[in-house]
Amino acid sequence: MERNMQKQLYGFSRESSPGLRRYSMPTGPTADSTRKSFFGGNASSAQLSTNLKKTALSNSRHSLSIRSTQSIPGIRSDYNVVESYGCPLPVVVNEALTFAGAGSATVTAKVAQNGWAWVVQGRRLLIWQYKDQSKTGSPPRANKPPGRRAGGLAQCRELTLPYSDLGHKSELVSVFQTEGQQMASCISVSATGDVRYWSSIAHDGNSVDLSILTGQEFVQLLNLPKQQGYLAVTTTCNLVFLRVGLTNGRYTLHHKTIKPATSILGGFGKKFASILIGMNTGGDKDQVLVGMCCESNSADGETVVAVLSDRAIQRWSLTNKGNAENLIYEDGEIVRRIRDEFKQKFWNVRLPADNLEIDMHLLDFHVVKNKSYILAGAVNAAHAPQMCYALVVTSPQAESVVLESFTPLKITKFYSPKSEEDCLSLRFVVGSGHIYLYTPKVVYPLHLTNAVPTAELEAEKIEFHLHDDRILSAAICSHLPLFFSRTHGLVSITPGDFDGTELLNMSSCNTPDLFAPASFNASFGGLADQSGLSGSTNNLHMFELDPDDVYNELCDEVGQLKAAFLYQLKRNNNMAKTIVGDMMRTISDFDRTGAPLDAYKLDRIVITIAEDLAEDLPIADPRWEEAVTDQDSHRHALGSSRSMQIINQLRDKIVAFQHFITFLHSSGVWEKLNAIPCGSNVLKPTSFVLSDICEKIVAAMALRSLQNKLPKLIEEAIDATVAVWDEKPHGSLTNQDIFYVKLCKFQYVFEALADIADDRIAAQSQSTVSVAHFITDINSIVLDTLGQVFRHREQHANSFRLHNDKLGSFENLPWTAMAGNAGVRDTLTRLIDISVRYGGHCVSETDLKHLLYQQIFELVDLVLDGRRTYLESVRDSEKFNVLQQQFEAQRRELISVLIKDRQYEYAAKLAEKYLDFQSLVVICDETQDKERLDEYTSQYEEFDFSQFAINWHLRQNRHGEVFERFKGNQTALAQFMRDHPSLGWIQLIFNGDFERAAKVLYELAQCETEFVSRKKSMLSLAKLAAFAAADSDLTAQVEKINSDLSLVEYQAHLGHDILTTFGFDATEQKVLKPEEIINMFIAEENDTATETEFRKALELLNYVEQPYDMRHKIWCAAIKRDNWTDYDPNNGVDYMHKLLFFKIIEISQVMGQEADSFLPPMEDFLESVELGDLPLQKPFQYLLKLTYEYVTEMYRQLDDMEV
Repeated sequence: MERNMQKQLYGFSRESSPGLRRYSMPTGPTADSTRKSFFGGNASSAQLSTNLKKTALSNSRHSLSIRSTQSIPGIRSDYNVVESYGCPLPVVVNEALTFAGAGSATVTAKVAQNGWAWVVQGRRLLIWQYKDQSKTGSPPRANKPPGRRAGGLAQCRELTLPYSDLGHKSELVSVFQTEGQQMASCISVSATGDVRYWSSIAHDGNSVDLSILTGQEFVQLLNLPKQQGYLAVTTTCNLVFLRVGLTNGRYTLHHKTIKPATSILGGFGKKFASILIGMNTGGDKDQVLVGMCCESNSADGETVVAVLSDRAIQRWSLTNKGNAENLIYEDGEIVRRIRDEFKQKFWNVRLPADNLEIDMHLLDFHVVKNKSYILAGAVNAAHAPQMCYALVVTSPQAESVVLESFTPLKITKFYSPKSEEDCLSLRFVVGSGHIYLYTPKVVYPLHLTNAVPTAELEAEKIEFHLHDDRILSAAICSHLPLFFSRTHGLVSITPGDFDGTELLNMSSCNTPDLFAPASFNASFGGLADQSGLSGSTNNLHMFELDPDDVYNELCDEVGQLKAAFLYQLKRNNNMAKTIVGDMMRTISDFDRTGAPLDAYKLDRIVITIAEDLAEDLPIADPRWEEAVTDQDSHRHALGSSRSMQIINQLRDKIVAFQHFITFLHSSGVWEKLNAIPCGSNVLKPTSFVLSDICEKIVAAMALRSLQNKLPKLIEEAIDATVAVWDEKPHGSLTNQDIFYVKLCKFQYVFEALADIADDRIAAQSQSTVSVAHFITDINSIVLDTLGQVFRHREQHANSFRLHNDKLGSFENLPWTAMAGNAGVRDTLTRLIDISVRYGGHCVSETDLKHLLYQQIFELVDLVLDGRRTYLESVRDSEKFNVLQQQFEAQRRELISVLIKDRQYEYAAKLAEKYLDFQSLVVICDETQDKERLDEYTSQYEEFDFSQFAINWHLRQNRHGEVFERFKGNQTALAQFMRDHPSLGWIQLIFNGDFERAAKVLYELAQCETEFVSRKKSMLSLAKLAAFAAADSDLTAQVEKINSDLSLVEYQAHLGHDILTTFGFDATEQKVLKPEEIINMFIAEENDTATETEFRKALELLNYVEQPYDMRHKIWCAAIKRDNWTDYDPNNGVDYMHKLLFFKIIEISQVMGQEADSFLPPMEDFLESVELGDLPLQKPFQYLLKLTYEYVTEMYRQLDDMEV
């Protein structure tokens, strides 16, 4: 519905006068079939001829008949060719995308224009070449689609990114390959500013690191080949220039912070004043980066870079290989202009005095051929909770940025705090002839005319349907748009009339429109039985009206349609048809004064007649003659009755209304009805509005019938309602006379009944049985009245049914389900609360309590039925997910009231009807009814109820009960085991298979890398299970378990401070590798480490793959802890005993370890690179040799003593 609303609201011409801003529909008899643009009106659209439009469409349609547009499962396109591109993804990349698990949201990817692509998963960087740019000299053959996937696999390289608290993103990686270079190079910047450069992606270990601008968060890296460097930018628009140098055959990294000139006027140009005082509209809040692009490279070596923030555009000039920079200017006026354009184009605000506050977001930024493209979104919360979008094209001038075009997009998203991330996810890439908007799930290809988005053709909505699929990145490679799909890899999207030979000239491609309105050509059928109408009563005034008099006296459209209606009642069908035809042409023709068409004119005419019919006065009642001053306006009233009894007047209005609906169907008017705005952002179909009016007449009849049963209560409610309307009866008229005439506001009476209940409760000193009886009376009035409405709605559904072509275009929110004053949903919720708190909880009388909960059950049913009906009508819209969450939350809340009060049968009926599986599981759990749980498992098998029930038990931390309660359902348990392999050992224990349980637990422990406490628990359980397996010899497995438990114990000896220093969570420790534990034991930061810690590090060598190198590192770290050069040579032995090096040897000797097994040869230290120049110093050589000689004698003496 929102799409159609936007078509009507924003499909206006930009040349329309500001003072006469009105909304228009297409002209002529083909108005209904005219294609609407994806954009709002644009001046450029007026320059395109009708012939061009037809040619574009016919060419596209013709090409579609030749070439298939469907080649990838899960991606549907009617007008564009969607194909896999290049080689299949490398296996390791597929695994990273497929098995990312809970961290899938953190996997990012980038497709670069130079033919390289990469994926970032944690600290893993996976790089491969998807296109060899050296082979792009000639266009593809005409008989081979450009995106056809080759059969081979691309080779993938894996690099390790530096550690970062904030993680890594693909936008902060650049892969490039210069001429003559056999293997590509790579540079990456972490969010925290850790830079790493690889001269060759084939060698992960050969890298150079640098740390820059700590305390900032980096978000984007830009390659500047002209300056032989890279530009990194932070979230607050701070720029750092990076350069790779080569010194003495070794690569080095250099950085420079880019800052504005320090002189008063240096480098600022015309916009200097705006930098100082005009731009910081957010107070002290930092500006937020939107994007950074390379604007141009000149022949004299100058590179111009544009940086867009939420506050301004900066243009920087870089020269001399990045050593010289200059801020050309900072233009904040452009952001204000975009904001003003939003207000003018979307909300018709043209004067600053209107003071409209909107929340604007700049979403994406690209520069193509010296033009800047900006995607922006804005929300006017006071108007509607939806985000509107626009594309802005700007061009840089000498001293400012000029806004060339502002194109409103006919796309909106339902905006709420929960959907904000989705609303802000829209991005785009710019090709030669198209611009491609995309979200993680949808692509919109839009046509470009003269580098400006055109309103000429509609965009197709290409959806990536698969559940786990999403678009990770997009790029234009050799003029071909490529999208990186998580499921399908690289995907190309080209128009249906695209030819491979046009890769270098894609401006000739045309994308046809998708959302062409369906023609209204289906005839009305299935009207309810109208036999009751043929014998109409003699009380209706409309049967006495002369259609000729009405036709001659009422010259406006409302009067003409009334006349046509009366002619048909008189069986003059030709005259009725002529009047309707003339009126339809008048509505469709342009106004001679130049005013735009009123898109809702026909709908307003029909609704006006319907409302008048419902509220027409009883023409024979003399009391109304005194109250009505303009008697002529009621002479032609269609709904007037001559009866003096209110119940008969209402019956006559129902008869007249049904005659009117029949006329709308038979005359063809019904098929032309569309929708009208209701509320701030809802377009309600006119057929549903007519149904609401008719149902309010039915409700009034039902209430009037109940008045004999509860006269005082209903009269009190009517009096209160009329008082709220600020109506006063004149002469001898009563409040009831007024109430039963003003039927379009009938819903107010329900709120009056709830208010009366509150007043009666407040007047009581305590809750009594009389109050409970009073509540049941009010509930019975509401339920009986609405019951008649729902029965009428069901019986006459065909009379008010939408045309099939419109069923999916509009929302269905009947007045009984609307919130606020326009509906009764809020009142029903109030009555439920009142009935529970002051009825069900306060009475003990069995019959009365049963009646109250029966009414509560029916009230809840009314609320949920209305919300479900509305939810089903918005299933294909963007607001569905938010509304579904709201429905499920209220469903759970209302049904839980009955469960809490142990009204299990009522709760079960509602839960079964509205598929509230959580409530069903809770009911079975509280009643200990396993048979009922099994019945639900079978009944709702198609909804996978068993897995829902199992997951509920897991959320309640009742894992053991899963196997007990579902032991009879082996299929469900088997599926559960597949979905939760980490819990499979429980079933094995339950079945007594301890050997397999021990193996499963040990395997799970080996895979555990997140929490060391969890790994220890798994190992301990595996050990217990192994001991319990008495019939099996699991000695070898127990030894492995003990070894792993020992490693866990070593990690437990790490101090809190050292863990925190290295950035680990000391409370919830992750599983560390043996090398990591050793490094923390011997690290310089671990200044409290003694020979005990170093001895533990040596013991951990048994867990290391390369123990020799790690042993050497440990001893070198021990040597560095002491001073080996500044000592008294005369007391060398005494000084040696104080060395940490010697203390480690001593403790090893005490533990009975041979020196050869843990102490490296002395030559290793004399030749060690890690000790720097220390081995070259004589004092060190002397003391080291003395130590080795002393240790040798010490061990010899020990051996002699043992002998």
